[in-house]
Amino acid sequence: MTNVTFYFDFGSPNAFLSHRVIPAIEQRTGTKFTYIPALLGGLFKLTGNQSPATAFAGIKNKPEYNRLETQRFIARRSEE
Repeated sequence: MTNVTFYFDFGSPNAFLSHRVIPAIEQRTGTKFTYIPALLGGLFKLTGNQSPATAFAGIKNKPEYNRLETQRFIARRSEE
């Protein structure tokens, strides 16, 4: 059996959406996910980095595309 470490960022919508599909992955593959809570914003600050929301804020259409991708993910997963 494979074990995967999943760093769950409490401030990330993507981490939440990923968390929602993990049980199906575990059931389908036999892989076991170990959750480790994280605050990625704190890690960015600690290491002098920026969050993607800040780093890509000036890129035209980036926020709109991210919203579209989130909607696509939700729509695809709601069919399963």
